[in-house]
Amino acid sequence: MNAQEFGDDVVPLQTVDGVSYAVALTEQPWDLPVDALAISVGALYGGVGDAMKEKFPRAAWRKVDLSSITTAEPVVLDLSAHTGGRRLRLAVLATPHDKYNDPTPDAITTATTAAIITAASAGVSAIALPLFATGRLGLQASISARAVIRGALAAKSSLREVILFSDYASNIDAIRKQWATDVSGSEALSEPDSIVPEPSPVPLVPVFSDHELAGGVARDLVDPNESIPLTEDHLGVTPYVSMLATVIAAKDTPLPLSIGVFGEWGAGKSFFMGMLRGQVKALEGNPGHCAKIAQVGFNAWHYADANLWASLGDEIFRQLAEPARRPGEPDAEHQARLREGARLREQLAAELEQRKQLTAVTERAQAEAAVLKRRIGEAEHERKVRIGDLLSALRRSRAFQEEYDGLWSKLGVGDLADQGRLLADEMRGAQGETEALSRIARYRHGKAALATAAVVLVAGVALTALMPDVKAWLAGVGAVFVPLATTGLAMVGLARAGLRRLRVLAEDLRGGLVEGAQQELLALRKAEADEQIAEQQLAEVVTRIGELGRQLTELTPGRRLYAFLAERSRGEDYRGNLGLISTIRKDFEKLVALMSAPVADGEEGTRPLDRIVLYIDDLDRCSPQQVVDVLQAVHLLLAFDLFVVVVGVDPRWLLRSLSTHYDRLIEADAVVRADGWHVTPEDYLEKILNIPLVLPRMPAGSLQRLLWSMAETPAVAETGEQRPTARAHDEETSVVTPSGVAAPHIPVEPGSQMAVQLDPDRPAEVPRPLTDPEIALLSKLDRLIDTPRDAKRLINLYRMLRTTRDLSDASTFLGGEYEAVAVLLGTCTAHGRLLGRFADALLRAAPETPWGDFVGRLRPVERDDHWMSEAVGRVPADEAVQWEHLHASLDELTAAVTLPDVRAFQTWVPRVRRFSYVLSPGTR
Repeated sequence: MNAQEFGDDVVPLQTVDGVSYAVALTEQPWDLPVDALAISVGALYGGVGDAMKEKFPRAAWRKVDLSSITTAEPVVLDLSAHTGGRRLRLAVLATPHDKYNDPTPDAITTATTAAIITAASAGVSAIALPLFATGRLGLQASISARAVIRGALAAKSSLREVILFSDYASNIDAIRKQWATDVSGSEALSEPDSIVPEPSPVPLVPVFSDHELAGGVARDLVDPNESIPLTEDHLGVTPYVSMLATVIAAKDTPLPLSIGVFGEWGAGKSFFMGMLRGQVKALEGNPGHCAKIAQVGFNAWHYADANLWASLGDEIFRQLAEPARRPGEPDAEHQARLREGARLREQLAAELEQRKQLTAVTERAQAEAAVLKRRIGEAEHERKVRIGDLLSALRRSRAFQEEYDGLWSKLGVGDLADQGRLLADEMRGAQGETEALSRIARYRHGKAALATAAVVLVAGVALTALMPDVKAWLAGVGAVFVPLATTGLAMVGLARAGLRRLRVLAEDLRGGLVEGAQQELLALRKAEADEQIAEQQLAEVVTRIGELGRQLTELTPGRRLYAFLAERSRGEDYRGNLGLISTIRKDFEKLVALMSAPVADGEEGTRPLDRIVLYIDDLDRCSPQQVVDVLQAVHLLLAFDLFVVVVGVDPRWLLRSLSTHYDRLIEADAVVRADGWHVTPEDYLEKILNIPLVLPRMPAGSLQRLLWSMAETPAVAETGEQRPTARAHDEETSVVTPSGVAAPHIPVEPGSQMAVQLDPDRPAEVPRPLTDPEIALLSKLDRLIDTPRDAKRLINLYRMLRTTRDLSDASTFLGGEYEAVAVLLGTCTAHGRLLGRFADALLRAAPETPWGDFVGRLRPVERDDHWMSEAVGRVPADEAVQWEHLHASLDELTAAVTLPDVRAFQTWVPRVRRFSYVLSPGTR
């Protein structure tokens, strides 16, 4: 059949076994030249189904029991009365979900075959098939294309035409490439109308050689510092990795932040954290993300026999001082960076030694200055004593009395100490006559008269010179001030005469001419010399301290940071236990201060870190006491706005450890026991770990890929069957895992922030900020969110989920779906322990149930001796208050929710449920 027979928008592929196959790029599949259209369904209708319901609203969509549909048993819906003049008359509702509700390639193959056979049984000659699970479920296009092609070729029916369609050109390219690989490339299909044999199924498990079975090793241990690329994801957890990495690396994420990666032993927590390290590294430096992030791995089990506090502190500083291995970095490059790091550490060690020496010299200089100041004080005291001794000796000298009799009375200085100070100053020769008279005036009994005389004389002369008219005034008041001035002038004359005699005495003393005072004079000279030497030494020391301070300041903030890291990584402070926690806290405080120090323009090489991410693994292998120690250490780290902590653990062991530890404390505390506290281990856990994530179980169909990934070399069976490959991020894919594994539960929409991140060919984009309607609705959750910790958890989780959504103008998420996400996250945050039963009740409700009606049925009512909720069922008495609070909070929110029914809530509740603190059947 040629293109014209199909239609202008349909491109033929090949005719196989009498059936013509083609592809069509269309957003309106109901206009294709077919009698039947297959629609992908799950708990709800998929994207094509919603579009069909909108196009043909009068069809009996709501009467279909979607839960009854299985991969082998689709349901046919008659559209003939509603499609007008179109050829289309039937919708075949098929599901790509297996019995575990996961979309898998095998389920898609079965669903495709069943849809074709069912349509043929209804008399259809042409059917259009979508690429199942590539829309909202996010399966890689190439995987879905292969599964659909296999299912179509395996269906032996009376159909004449099969059209594979999509509204994405990349998906059409994937179909054509897969057809060329799986069908056209086969020798059996060399002729257009040849008969194709049923495709040989891929073996369920790889075939290993005897050598591989004897010596092949599957690695279970993941290096706590290894970065694993997303192409190694064989479990479909890439969306969760990308969501967490985005929150960890985003500049505007409020810190501190702690994340719990929950899963059973062997669930892949270590591998997950390895991929998380790689993705955080990939986001580092992108627009809207931190420029420099340090990632530190800590395996708690490796230090189980040591002090975990000491080991944790030592490991953090050691790794911060060493360069981490980059994702995919060759050994040679890594070794070169290690050598460069060693060279830098040697340089830093030398600078650190220099800094230590400078600090030590500064401290010694400061101590020396203190000693000199004390010596100066002592020398000054000694000088005063020697002056007193000298004066006493002079009084005993007859020659002094004859020569200098009346000296002190002329000067008007009677106090012995004042006499000593005046004589000492004159002997130094350090003052002129004006200064000497000023000093004498402070000691004289008649200092008021002396000062007044001087002032009046000076003022009178000045006024007479400047204002001749003032002479008459002076003549009038002369009788008042002339006696005072006369007295002052007389005293000034006596003081000058006494000063001249004092200077003669000082000269005689310096020349040794005064008898009877030689010993005292020598002692005074020695005391003065000692004082001068001490003062000079002090001045030199103060100058030296200033120079040392300048040299220390030249060590820039970045250099001080790395010098500090080098010091702590080589220090011995963590080897002992005395004051250990206090030591670690002080070191982290200093670390945060150095990180916050401003960086000069030329210091890129020493730029402080923006964020430190600590990964703690294998905690569930440690004893309960060690588990509690680590959680307390995490609590300490969360006191600093620098850390993000990621803990991988089985939450059941975590809760058991907390119960064991704190039950013992409560038993020992009579006051706590008497108060009947109802604090649970879950409450403690919620305070320590802000964001919980329960890892999904291994999806069906992934065992084969996982087993192949464990083989060190590709195996080839004797039959020649090749190992199946998972192509790393195929060109035609628009979403999800680079390894090609379907992501459980949370699909990634094309055009979303995460889809851009996972596409290596697309440049990084700045994340779109929250819109006003989003912020307005989140703000209305205040009855559910009543602590800053809960608010931070809410916004972080919301932004994580938002990264998977297309936020374009045609976005269904911003068109109203965000309301369901916000309300469910508020419920999860406020009432995590009720979330399981709440989710079950929500999923049991009919999809067309109005949201307000469902909320009304949540209300618990007391009946006889128990509580009942129409939606939930029987409610334990100790949970009744919580259910009442949840009902009242959601009822208050009803007016703000514009969604017509619970469909969006049903879509999102299994996804939100994964962010809880417990392992439950709904999240495994």
